[in-house]
Amino acid sequence: MIAPRTTSRRLGVLAAATAAVLCGSTTAFAHIDPNPTEAQAGSRLSVGFTVEHGCDGSPTTSLDMRLPDGVTDATPEPPEGWEGTVDANVVTFTGGILPDDQELTFGVAMSLPPTPDSTIYFPFVQRCEVGEIRWIDVPTDDSAGELDEPAPAMQLFGPVATTVAPPVTAAPTTAAPVATSEPVESTPPGTDAPVTTEATTDTTAEPTSSGPAPDSVTVDDGSGDSGSSSTVAIVAVIAALVLAGAAAVFVRRQKSG
Repeated sequence: MIAPRTTSRRLGVLAAATAAVLCGSTTAFAHIDPNPTEAQAGSRLSVGFTVEHGCDGSPTTSLDMRLPDGVTDATPEPPEGWEGTVDANVVTFTGGILPDDQELTFGVAMSLPPTPDSTIYFPFVQRCEVGEIRWIDVPTDDSAGELDEPAPAMQLFGPVATTVAPPVTAAPTTAAPVATSEPVESTPPGTDAPVTTEATTDTTAEPTSSGPAPDSVTVDDGSGDSGSSSTVAIVAVIAALVLAGAAAVFVRRQKSG
């Protein structure tokens, strides 16, 4: 018969071993996975990487992530209290403290490579106040089972995203200038005063017809008769004066004879 004290001791050891296994399993499965885990090849999007724990109880102080080949235009999107920088193909987050028991997401906007039906990896180095975790393991043909510290992975699918060119707009056209008869001022060489010239258009008036033309039209204004009457009157006056003078001379001679 097993003593009660021995049984209790065995149960305590078993519980401790079980807790250790559970803790180890929790740490092993707490990976840094990208969000989203699938994306269209050639597209541009913001990818979030969530850090779920520290280094065996030590808080996280910085992260270094190497960009996969073909990823371009990376822009860090650090959480509040952190800073993000890009040096060549490495994105670094610093300036904050992430406690071991808290999660935090670090974002990076990027343009994905145009390689559909492929997998890209984002190797991470998580540095803590004490120790670090190197999330850099990538599957190979010799890999068996689950990797201890796998690099975050993303599946790319097709077709490749393309940028649609904006519609082409027709260039504005300019109408030819229309000649007008407005006066134009110009200054001939050697003169100060402007000379105004006027554009003219050579046109020939077409004859218009309003009906058949009359054969002849005579307008009698009486100018012929009035001239003849005046001449006759003058001649009559002169004749009268001549006769009167001759008569006077004749009478004078009679008296003197």
